[in-house]
Amino acid sequence: MQTHHTLTLTLFSFFLLFLSAARTVAPQDLLHSSCTHSRYPTLCLQTLSTFTGPTKTTLNLAQAAIQVSLTHARALSSYLNTLHPQPPSNKRNQVALNDCAKQISDSVDELTKTLKELQHLRMGTFQWQMSNAQTWASTALTNGDICINGFNDGGDRKMTVEVKRRVTDVTMLTSNALYFIDLVGQTISGKPHLNP
Repeated sequence: MQTHHTLTLTLFSFFLLFLSAARTVAPQDLLHSSCTHSRYPTLCLQTLSTFTGPTKTTLNLAQAAIQVSLTHARALSSYLNTLHPQPPSNKRNQVALNDCAKQISDSVDELTKTLKELQHLRMGTFQWQMSNAQTWASTALTNGDICINGFNDGGDRKMTVEVKRRVTDVTMLTSNALYFIDLVGQTISGKPHLNP
């Protein structure tokens, strides 16, 4: 009788172990399943599959996505600051370029605040912090749209096309990052790793 109970208990323990193993999602599986639902899935996989930091939870993925977006936004800001002034004949594009540089600089600030907020989440202020992160990332996204819309077809067309391409790249990365922030807010997978 004792052997029967021991065998039953052992089998039950193995069953529970099997169930918990089935629920564990491998980091690559989480990345693929999450990126599939992002706005730019191919870009999501390309940028996050090579990320060197942790990507085991949706919170990790959100932090990684913001870090990638921030890195590209900083590079874009540096690029915009190195561009030569537009010829005086196209004052509107010169104003647009100056405004764009300011917008992207602001985006760098917004994304920096977003990353810091996600790195210091607390259970007691989780919803408030997630709201902050969503607001800042959304503002960075809007800044990119405003930047692109400021240019017209006159002036240095090659430069304008290149600026728009680079801004669009950052905007797409930021859009994916915002998706992951929203995902963290909707799930509990990141919450066990929060600070007390």
